[in-house]
Amino acid sequence: MIEEQKHYKFFNNETDNVICYISVPTDKLRGKEVLESTRLRLAIENGIYIGSIYYIEDIGRETEK
Repeated sequence: MIEEQKHYKFFNNETDNVICYISVPTDKLRGKEVLESTRLRLAIENGIYIGSIYYIEDIGRETEK
Protein backbone atom coordinates (compact mmCIF):
# COMPACT_ATOMS: atom_id res chain seq x y z
CA MET A 1 0.00 0.00 0.00
CA ILE A 2 1.31 3.46 -0.92
CA GLU A 3 1.47 5.93 1.95
CA GLU A 4 -0.09 9.38 1.41
CA GLN A 5 2.50 12.11 1.01
CA LYS A 6 2.67 15.89 0.84
CA HIS A 7 5.15 17.74 -1.35
CA TYR A 8 7.22 20.69 -0.17
CA LYS A 9 9.62 23.25 -1.63
CA PHE A 10 12.53 24.66 0.35
CA PHE A 11 13.61 28.22 -0.41
CA ASN A 12 16.63 30.35 0.37
CA ASN A 13 15.01 33.50 1.78
CA GLU A 14 17.96 35.68 0.76
CA THR A 15 17.78 34.76 -2.94
CA ASP A 16 14.21 33.40 -3.22
CA ASN A 17 15.63 30.40 -5.08
CA VAL A 18 14.21 26.91 -4.61
CA ILE A 19 16.97 24.75 -3.16
CA CYS A 20 15.15 21.46 -2.64
CA TYR A 21 11.94 19.53 -3.31
CA ILE A 22 10.85 16.81 -0.90
CA SER A 23 7.89 14.49 -0.31
CA VAL A 24 7.02 13.54 3.25
CA PRO A 25 4.37 11.33 4.85
CA THR A 26 1.14 13.04 5.87
CA ASP A 27 1.72 11.83 9.46
CA LYS A 28 2.07 15.21 11.23
CA LEU A 29 4.69 14.20 13.79
CA ARG A 30 6.93 12.30 11.40
CA GLY A 31 6.41 14.82 8.61
CA LYS A 32 7.40 17.79 10.78
CA GLU A 33 10.50 15.92 11.95
CA VAL A 34 11.55 15.18 8.36
CA LEU A 35 10.97 18.80 7.29
CA GLU A 36 13.01 20.27 10.13
CA SER A 37 15.88 17.79 9.74
CA THR A 38 15.95 18.51 5.99
CA ARG A 39 16.03 22.25 6.70
CA LEU A 40 18.99 21.77 9.05
CA ARG A 41 20.80 19.50 6.56
CA LEU A 42 20.33 22.02 3.74
CA ALA A 43 21.70 24.84 5.92
CA ILE A 44 24.81 22.83 6.79
CA GLU A 45 25.44 21.50 3.28
CA ASN A 46 25.01 24.88 1.61
CA GLY A 47 26.57 27.09 4.29
CA ILE A 48 23.33 29.04 4.69
CA TYR A 49 22.01 30.49 7.95
CA ILE A 50 19.15 28.19 9.01
CA GLY A 51 16.86 31.19 9.51
CA SER A 52 17.18 31.91 5.79
CA ILE A 53 15.65 28.59 4.78
CA TYR A 54 11.89 28.10 4.74
CA TYR A 55 9.51 25.63 3.18
CA ILE A 56 5.98 25.68 1.80
CA GLU A 57 3.64 22.97 0.66
CA ASP A 58 3.86 22.49 -3.10
CA ILE A 59 0.18 22.10 -3.98
CA GLY A 60 0.81 22.06 -7.73
CA ARG A 61 2.70 18.75 -7.72
CA GLU A 62 0.67 15.59 -8.17
CA THR A 63 1.56 12.12 -6.94
CA GLU A 64 2.10 9.43 -9.54
CA LYS A 65 -0.36 6.59 -9.21
